[in-house]
This record gives sequence, C-alpha cells and structure tokens, in this order.
Amino acid sequence: MTTVLKLIDDKIRRAFSDSAVRYDVLTGLHKEIGRELLAKVAEQEGKGPILDVGIGTGWFTGRLKNHFPDARVVGIDFAAGMVDAAKMKEKDFGIVQADARRMPFKKNIFELIASNLAYQWVGDLPQAFVHCHEILKEDGKLNLTMLGYSTFRELFESLERTRDTAKGNIALPRLADRGQVSDALAKAGFRGVNVEEEHIKVHFPDMLALVKWVKDIGANALVGDMFIGRDWLNRADAYYHQTFGDPWGVGATLEVIWVEAQK
Repeated sequence: MTTVLKLIDDKIRRAFSDSAVRYDVLTGLHKEIGRELLAKVAEQEGKGPILDVGIGTGWFTGRLKNHFPDARVVGIDFAAGMVDAAKMKEKDFGIVQADARRMPFKKNIFELIASNLAYQWVGDLPQAFVHCHEILKEDGKLNLTMLGYSTFRELFESLERTRDTAKGNIALPRLADRGQVSDALAKAGFRGVNVEEEHIKVHFPDMLALVKWVKDIGANALVGDMFIGRDWLNRADAYYHQTFGDPWGVGATLEVIWVEAQK
C-alpha cells in the first residue's frame, strides 16, 4: 500500500473510532435500512457461519444472531473504537478488528456475508469483493447495502458551483455508482448478481448541519478535506439554501444500493 493510501486508511479508521460513542444515537436511518436488509437475509436458512462486514457498534450483527441463533456469527470492523464499543455491548457473536480487503479468514468458510452501509468506505471495492468470494462457501450468499454515487449530490453541486477556481481544480471524492458495483461483483466471480438502487431524501436545518451529521457518524472521509476556509463554506451554504431549500430546511439525497449475489 502506498504511503498516501495508508494515510487515507488511517484517517478513516480514526474518524470511525472517534465516533463510536455517538454512533448509535445518530444512526436511525442506518437501522431502518438494516431492518429491511435483515428481512431479506432472514429468508435464507442461515445454518452455516455468517459474517457481518463493518459492524459499527454491533447492532445489525446482534440482529443476525437473534434470527440465526444456531449459526456462528462473526462481525468485523476496521475501527478500534467501534470494535471496543461492540465488545462492551454484545457477548453472543465473535468480533474481529480487520480490513474488509484483507479479512483474516480461510477460504470457503462462510455461508452468508452481510453488510449494512459499510462498503462505500472500502478503498478498493473490486479487491474487497474478490476476497468475499474467496471466503464464501460454494453457493454462499452476499447481501449488502451501501451508499452510492448520488449520495449528497446537493452538497457536491453546492461545493462545485461555489469553489474558487483561482485556487486550482480540487477533486471532490465521490462514491461508487451502481454500474461500478455490478462490474466489481461480476469480475470477482459472483453469479446471480442483482444490484438495485433507491433514493432517500433527508432534511437538515442547513448545509452546515448536514456536514456536522456526516462527521458525527464517522463518515467525514467523504467531506472532511473538501473545504478551503470559512468563505467557501459560507458560499456553498448560501447556494445550497437557494437551490435546495424547502420549508423544512434543506434536502439531502442518499442513494442506497442493494446487492444480492451468490458464489
């Protein structure tokens, strides 16, 4: 791994670790999506080992164990703070600190890999899916949700339209789109790939409240380095209000990508 990529990884890891205490309070939407994902996963037999990737503080992992009490359930997260928080709360499933691209498991172990809103933060999505394919048993299933490219599109537009072009072209990070996710799954060897998307609108008092919420849930890798001073923030906030304002404040789009695939 290059030095630059390692620095990015370390920054994301610290962001989620620092957010572990506040995470459950701020993730009502994550839980709602997690309940829908669990309903899809619960239709499967779930007799073999089950892996939850990106457990946060362990809420979804615990629900997996409740639905599949006879199965061995293991959860991983790459942030030490999240792992520590999960260990304090849950006792009936295994917890491992690990990177989704380099999970410490042998090949052909898990019957099911599930993940709720975590894979958007994985730096190398194709490699991560290759690894998922390797550690799944034959005919094993992958079910996950992740945020997609259109997430916070209003925020990105506001920043793009109000940037100071005299300071040069500053690249704004974007998440993978539905096509990229589908391609990565196919190249990893998955079959029966089904990738769908939905757009959810959420509301905040203003753009700065949105940015604070993103940082508070530990996702500040997406927006944490965008800003060049208070002036840009203020210009973007004014544009956001003018263009995307409504009676409830400002709207923000979340694109949720739903994945079902089989080894």
